[in-house]
Amino acid sequence: MDQIVSEKARTPRKRCLGRILSAAIALIASAQLACAQYQSEHPIEVERLTNWAPDYLTVTNNWNNLCISPQTPTLKCLSVVTAINGQSTKDMDEEEFYSLLDLGDSFTLTYLTKANGTNKEYTKTFTKRKGRLLITPFTPKSKATTISLLADSDVDFFKFNTFDYRLAGDDQLMDKTIMEVFADHLRDKGLKRVEDDPDIYLYVTKDVNQKIESIYVPKYTTTTETGDAGIGIANIFGLKGVNVGGSSGSATTTTQETGSMRTNVTADAYLEFSILDASKLDKSAAPIIWQLTYSEHRTSEIRLLDAVKEWIGGYMLQYPFHENYIGSHAATWGLFCENFATEPVVSDIAPGTKAEQLGCEVGDEIKYVRYLDNGSETCTFRPGQSFYGSNIIPTTKMMQVGKKKISKGGLTEIISYTFINKN
Repeated sequence: MDQIVSEKARTPRKRCLGRILSAAIALIASAQLACAQYQSEHPIEVERLTNWAPDYLTVTNNWNNLCISPQTPTLKCLSVVTAINGQSTKDMDEEEFYSLLDLGDSFTLTYLTKANGTNKEYTKTFTKRKGRLLITPFTPKSKATTISLLADSDVDFFKFNTFDYRLAGDDQLMDKTIMEVFADHLRDKGLKRVEDDPDIYLYVTKDVNQKIESIYVPKYTTTTETGDAGIGIANIFGLKGVNVGGSSGSATTTTQETGSMRTNVTADAYLEFSILDASKLDKSAAPIIWQLTYSEHRTSEIRLLDAVKEWIGGYMLQYPFHENYIGSHAATWGLFCENFATEPVVSDIAPGTKAEQLGCEVGDEIKYVRYLDNGSETCTFRPGQSFYGSNIIPTTKMMQVGKKKISKGGLTEIISYTFINKN
């Protein structure tokens, strides 16, 4: 995928929608194509999460570091901000944080980010890019009805830094292989596997019952063949015009069996992936603090390990939450604009993005923004206009930014930069 992809952490539905509506150029109702041209309101977004370092503010969106300079991989979603411009964020509300963030062209953050089982502290000064980043949020993928997620809302998951496996039963190799898929997501969040005294344990219970029946289904085909025989005599005894004729026939009926074997497959699969608090294993309190449950009935074969690798394991993106996806994706080409609706001029370009690679420059006029939505249709936004449903342009998988230049001699040259979505 050539476009830049950002991650946005979960936010309460009402406040999140209010923020998007205040900054969006257009937001289409879910009954129509769920598209929005959105300009980020702040360089980063934060929230006080009840089960992730609740004493401080957590980064829920940093737009892939594109809105700040220098870009750094240490500031990311779920980094915990402990201070801004030297002021502690303990007990600081979000609006106060934004008032400090929006002062001036730069800000200084002190924050904690998990890396390899350790909460590392950083203090960095960032410069805000000029204008707002043009992005197009993807429509969130609906949750499969075969998956349910549970999390203990009273647990501060930020305190967990290490993990290990708890294996049981006679299928330990399969269990370990499945757990490793989930463990990769924990490593992405900064946790580390250790064998001695881990903070949490991973535990898997599974069951697959498949029944294959071969049934002979009889079928009979009946055919009838008829044979005719006849004798005719004309001009008998010299009497003209007199004919005497006779006929006789026979029918043969054949019945043929054309039945066949039919195979019926029914499968039931169950998987329960649990995260256990190691400190509670020997106590009366239940040790399970996060759980993913998958159950499905099919009339076809179920390959459980393949399903875990292909899609079930992806639900670990939601850890440690369960109500919503932690990250909803948004596409951007790295362009900034002060106000796309009234003055569609490029105000800044993030380095290394597709816009820079294709030669976009500060001061270029943006004629339109077009991006693929819902896998088949392309939506177009133009300055000064909201998204208009009658102008959905079916194209191949691409996004475009229209760029207008005035060449020498007063001739107008229009260039379209095309951003291919290869997925």
